[in-house]
Amino acid sequence: MRTHCLIAALLLAVSLAVGCARERTVTVPGGNVTVREKGGDAKSVEVKTDKGTATVDTEKKTITEAELGVPVYPGAMVELSSNYAGTAPGEQGNMKQHMLTTPDDFDRVFAFYKSNLKRVKNTINQAAGDGKIGIFAATTESGAEVTVQLSTDKEKKVTRIHVLSVEKSKP
Repeated sequence: MRTHCLIAALLLAVSLAVGCARERTVTVPGGNVTVREKGGDAKSVEVKTDKGTATVDTEKKTITEAELGVPVYPGAMVELSSNYAGTAPGEQGNMKQHMLTTPDDFDRVFAFYKSNLKRVKNTINQAAGDGKIGIFAATTESGAEVTVQLSTDKEKKVTRIHVLSVEKSKP
């Protein structure tokens, strides 16, 4: 429930982002929402409560393997990053999500992750019509559970790479 409230506050913050100044902090029940903009567009939103901090960053950029937690597909660009760091008892840990895109073919991206991901526990590669999806479930060196999901976006002519990692704090 606490996480749902944090997500609701984050969605409220995104809706407040329209027309905001370079940086604006709004106090909401249970915490603060900070919106940062660049060139008139909201680029990041941060929600801080006593339960934890959630951030969403929409600025296109490159990323390193150390930041991503898994190998970075060559030339892929980050479209969206988010992070949730839970600090409340029972919710301690960190969840990171990155959405990347590349104009390269799905099969080439799938082969890259099949060859370069370590500690893979499960792999799925399926096609339906002209769409394809691939999923790798693995564990990072630090012990985080990570999922790399690949999918085709025929409309935008890109392959999407979605990386989600969850690391629980040690008691």
